[in-house]
Formats: sequence, structure tokens, C-alpha cells
Amino acid sequence: MKTVNEQIAEMQKKTLESLEPMQNMNNLAAQAFERIARKNYDLMGDLVDYAVSQVKVPANPNNIQEVYEQKVAETKAFADKVNERAKEYVALAGELGEMAQSKAAEAAKEASAKSAPAKKAAASKPAAAPAPAKEAPAKAASAPAAAKPAAAKKPASKATASKQAAPAVAKKKPAAKKTAAKAK
Repeated sequence: MKTVNEQIAEMQKKTLESLEPMQNMNNLAAQAFERIARKNYDLMGDLVDYAVSQVKVPANPNNIQEVYEQKVAETKAFADKVNERAKEYVALAGELGEMAQSKAAEAAKEASAKSAPAKKAAASKPAAAPAPAKEAPAKAASAPAAAKPAAAKKPASKATASKQAAPAVAKKKPAAKKTAAKAK
């Protein structure tokens, strides 16, 4: 029989082993968050640059056509940057998906490698001996005895029996009266 300290140490070990896949995925999620946040930071920088450039364009009433052309050129440049960022986001999503799949495959390999020795060890152990004959009849005798008192309970009177049975019986709705129109 194991001591309490040994049992606690074993429980702690099993808990850490069970949390290991979550820790691996947490690390992957942290990496993904960082990469996406940095992409967002770059995109927001582009947006700020565009907004500042639009504000700095002088609004000169004499050269409206020139102001318009400059704003259109900057807007086209910004649209090109946004399209590039969108392609980067798509590529990033693909990379993160591949990372997640590879981590999941690694975790599955590790889990199968850990369970294979345990299966071999379980197969090499002799089969557990059946329980001693003295205990089996005692357990078998106690099981029906426990069931008999529950089955032996009978209601004390008919009034109690109807109250106990009432929730199990569904109440019937009174028959609908036919109107003269329905009867025809």
C-alpha cells in the first residue's frame, strides 16, 4: 500500500502529464497572438501614416486638381499597402495552421509513445487473481438484501398510494364539446 505522500506525488505527476498538451497549445497560442498583434501593429502604423499624409496635403483653393491628384495617389498607395498586408495575413494564417497541425501531430506521437510502454507493461503483468471465495458470496448476498427493502416498501394506505402515483399519471383533459358547426 502506498503512503499518502506517494499518492500525492503520483497524483501531481499525473496532473502535470495531463496538463502538458494544454501547455503546448498555450505556447502555440501565445506565439500566434504575438505574430498577429505585430501584423495588426504594422497595419495600424500604415493607417496612421496615411491619415497624417492626408492631413498634411495643403487644401489650396487655387490648385484643387493638384490636391485631388495627390490625395488619389496617396490613397492608391495606401490601398496597395493594405492589399499587401491582407496577403501577409493570409500567409500568416496558413503558417499558424501548419504550426498547430505539426504540434498536434507531435503531441499525438508523444502520447502514443508514452502509452505503448504502458500497454506492453500491462500485457506482461499476470492477470489479476479472482477475489477470494469468501468475499464473493458475501458481496452477492449483500446486494440482493439491499435491493429487497426498497422493493418491500408498500404504501401504508390507499390514500397515500394515490398521492404517490398521482405525479406519474398524466392528467387527462376533458373532452372538447362539439359545437353545432363541427357536428355538421
